[in-house]
Amino acid sequence: MKNLIENLRSQLNGSISPEKRAGMEAYMKNHFQFMGITSPARKEVLKTFSLESAELKEFTSADWKAFFYLLWEQPEREFQYCALDLFPRALKTFSSDELPFFTHLISTKSWWDTVDMLAGSHLGAFLKTHPSIFESTISEYAASENMWINRSAIICQLKYGKNTQTDWLEFSILPHLHSKEFFHQKAIGWALRQYAKHDSTWVFDFVNKYPLKPLSRREALKHFPKNADL
Repeated sequence: MKNLIENLRSQLNGSISPEKRAGMEAYMKNHFQFMGITSPARKEVLKTFSLESAELKEFTSADWKAFFYLLWEQPEREFQYCALDLFPRALKTFSSDELPFFTHLISTKSWWDTVDMLAGSHLGAFLKTHPSIFESTISEYAASENMWINRSAIICQLKYGKNTQTDWLEFSILPHLHSKEFFHQKAIGWALRQYAKHDSTWVFDFVNKYPLKPLSRREALKHFPKNADL
């Protein structure tokens, strides 16, 4: 497994743009170290890496988790992005018992760039595949003392569209209505704005029913007519 990491590092080294490193680190508030590799360049490297690494095709759930843990431990942020890029392949092997793995990744080296992809895409897909744990997961995540876990509960249905379970969307939002945390407020507005594309009446009623923070309200109503009767 460590040989795979070193092989990937070697291939990534060929795509480093030193002049981009400082800008990428500044964009992430200098929370993380970057190599200086653009997203298109990273994806090209991963394409080659995946083709040349035949063992990836035989990876079990345990293999994928071990590989992702190692990627998450690497100091440069690009390695966490590589894990997120490869995640759809791993999801096919995951059983409903893998929630603690998601929780670990979401709550480790946490910032919006990894959490939003993990929750909005991968956790959402995982819960759709394993609906038996959907309600317990939302309950657990909404009550967590970790803000990023809360955010994940709120945005995990972003791609559900008309199949969004609005009772559980509401359940995930209500504990954080009065939070002063930016990432709570933004997540609430984002989730409501996204669902408004499919049921604007429900969102309209929700915004009128509850005292949302100004940021959440503004985001939720971003695409409503300015003269909407609220």
